[in-house]
This record gives sequence, structure tokens and C-alpha cells, in this order.
Amino acid sequence: VILFAPSIQRLLRFFYIRPGEGYRLGVMAALLFLLIAANNLIKILRDSIFLGHHSVSELPYLYILVAVCAGVLIATYTRYTAHVSLVRLILATNALIILMIAGFWFLLTYFNPGWSHYAFYVWSAIGSVIAVAQLWTLINEIFSPDEGKRLFGLLAAGGTLGGAAAGFAANWALHPSVESNHLLWVVGGIYLTAFLLLLMTQRRLSETSPEKALVSLNEIEPATAENVFARLADSRYLKTIAAVILVSVIVSTHIDFQLKTAAKEIYPSKSALAGFFSSYYGWLSVATFFTQVVLTGRTLSRLGLYPSLYLTPAVLLTGTWAIMIWPGLLAAALTRIADAALRNSIHRSSMEIIYMAVPAGVRKSIKTFLDVVVERVGDASAGFMILLFSLSSMAGYKTYVHSMCVVLIIVWIVLILFLRSGYAEALSQEILSQEPSLPNGLPATTRVKQSLGD
Repeated sequence: VILFAPSIQRLLRFFYIRPGEGYRLGVMAALLFLLIAANNLIKILRDSIFLGHHSVSELPYLYILVAVCAGVLIATYTRYTAHVSLVRLILATNALIILMIAGFWFLLTYFNPGWSHYAFYVWSAIGSVIAVAQLWTLINEIFSPDEGKRLFGLLAAGGTLGGAAAGFAANWALHPSVESNHLLWVVGGIYLTAFLLLLMTQRRLSETSPEKALVSLNEIEPATAENVFARLADSRYLKTIAAVILVSVIVSTHIDFQLKTAAKEIYPSKSALAGFFSSYYGWLSVATFFTQVVLTGRTLSRLGLYPSLYLTPAVLLTGTWAIMIWPGLLAAALTRIADAALRNSIHRSSMEIIYMAVPAGVRKSIKTFLDVVVERVGDASAGFMILLFSLSSMAGYKTYVHSMCVVLIIVWIVLILFLRSGYAEALSQEILSQEPSLPNGLPATTRVKQSLGD
């Protein structure tokens, strides 16, 4: 240990890890590894199952159906989980997902009706997203904003490693003789492992959390059970966050649709699609991991929060122009990889810091709503747009999607300008409300500037 101590210290300094942060970082990274691995396996299965049995023209209807179901589910979720402790809610969600996985395996293996492909796609698009959103909410509770700037990239990298492992392992397993439906048992085992890990570590996580966590993680709950829509209506800052999420998801869904259209043309069968998507998600995770480990922490620490937020739309604008010049599967896949890699690294870490200006009592319910419902509304909005323009020729649609992506990316960039002023105001109010209990004595305005990276 003494021999390797200097190397370990250099490694910790390279990743900006400070004393007392290792345990929380390790546990949360392991949980993200498991949940993102399960999420990627579900994506591989749902895309290959649905596109293997249905036409690409049915995808816009699916986007809309997912949004409607997500709205109903989250309305129920926010009503009945408002006063449930966060850790217990995560454990209950994982247990329910395990039961649903067993049910879908039985249905798809022994009956395989056409509606089950829709049901599995809708469930997978909502359930796994809720599980990941809940975990990120917990991460926000046990890390401070300063720690988030340095460590969220590494945390996200843990999830990305899980995604890469799932993608390449699925590609390897599907080649010999493993039926794709049986991978659902692997997904169930992953969720069970995550359940047990959180159950065993929750007490120590409370003890090692920063001073802002004045209560046990099991006691974190919102101050009131006010309606989520009322909170959005009363806060311009939350509405701006929702608008950024909505526009970015519409752009992403257009790119995703173009990728799946090109993939369906080249790989028509279910098995071929499963092989393609497993390789695609594997290499996507590799690209995301590189971005998270090498770029995210340094980008946020050196450039600051808002230059980092501009990076994703700028890259996608370049990718959209590339698709216009070189249309086809390769350009669409590379642009989609850039979108997903940045969204799950620099953009995701930046948005998690943005949420930290929201009071903890509001954050639990509003974050799940924004991460699930607003994203699904973005999918539905893109679905309606695609349906509208798919009435014309495919050539007309391609011209439309390129132009629409450029316009929406410009809107996205403008919204970030409004988000900057809203974040400063919201963070000032949050710091002032906590000022008597804060030990360092820094004025609120000084600490807002530090958080912004100015």
C-alpha cells in the first residue's frame, strides 16, 4: 500500500477526488453502472423486438403513446409518493421493475402478441428512466454543488462503463444461440444487485454526506405535497429548465428516428437489428466514457457551467450540417453518438448542477417530472412533427428534419441565456435561506459567482 500510495494520490488529484469523497463516489458510481447496464440491455431488446416486428412508420405513434402513458404514470407517482422517503422509493421502484421484467419475459416468450411489443417499448421507455432519475436525485442530495462540478463526470462514467459492458456482452451472447428474450433475466439480476447494494450502504451514505445533509437519507422528503404543475407555474426558472429539456429532446428524437430508419433499411430482421443495436450501444458507451472521464470534470471546472451547457447544441448543429452533406447511416449514427455521449456526460452533469439551485423539498418531485414527463412530451412533439411531414415524400421529410433541427438548436442556445440569469437568482435565494447554518461565512453573491464559475 505504501509503495503505491504516491501513484494513488496522483490518480486522485488527476480526477479531482478529495478526502472523504471516495465512499460516496464508489457506491453511487456502482449503482449507476448497474442501472445504465440494465437500461442499455432493455434498449437493445425493445428496439430489436419492435423494429423486427413492425414498420418504422409506426415509431411516431409509439413516441406519442409513451408520452401519454408517462403523463398518467407521473401524475399518480407524484401524488402518492410525495411523503415516501427517497431511499425507500428507489428500493420499491427496483422491486417493481424486477416483477415487471418477469411478466414481460413470460408474455414475450410464450405468447408474443403484437400489442406486447408496444407495451414493452412503452414500459421500458418509462420504468428505466424513472429508476435512473431517482438515483440522480439521491446523488444531488449527498453531494454539494462544488463536489458535483468535480465528480459528476466520474459518476456518469460509472454508468457508461455499465452501458458499454451491457452492449458488448449482449452482442457476444446473441451470436451463439441465446434467445434475446432471455436477456431479460440478466436485466432482472442487475436490478436485484442494485437493490441489495443500496440497502446495505444507505446508513453509511448518510454518515459520509456533506454538512448540508442534516438528516438521514431516509428522512428526505418534500416540505409539502403541492401539485407539480403549480410549482412550474410559479417558477420561471423551472419553466426555463423544462423548455431546455423539451427542445433538446425534440432534436434528439429527430436524430434517433433518422438513425432507426437507416438501420431498418440495412438490417431488416430482428436478430440482425439486435446485433447492430448491441454494437451501437456498446461503442456509444465507449465514446461517452471517454467524454465523461477525460472532458467532463475539466470542462466544468475550467470553462464553467454555462460554456459547458453550450457545447452540446454547438456539436449537434455541426452534426446536422454533416448529415445534410453526407446523408446515410454513418452520418446519422455518428451524430447520434455525439448527441448521446455529450447528453450523458457534460450536458447531464451541467443540468444536475442546475437542479441544485432548486430547494431540496421541491427537487424530489419536480426533477422526476421533468426528467420523465417533459422528455416524453418532447418525444411526442417530435412524433407529431414526423407524422405531419411523413404525409409527403421521404425526400421532403429529410429536408424538413434538417431544417427543423437547425431552428430548434438555435432556440436551445437562446434558452440557455435565460437559464443563466434564472440560476443565479434561484441560487442566491437558496443560499440566503441557508446563510445562518453555513460555516464558511462567504457572502451569498460571492458563492453564486463561484458556482457559476465566473
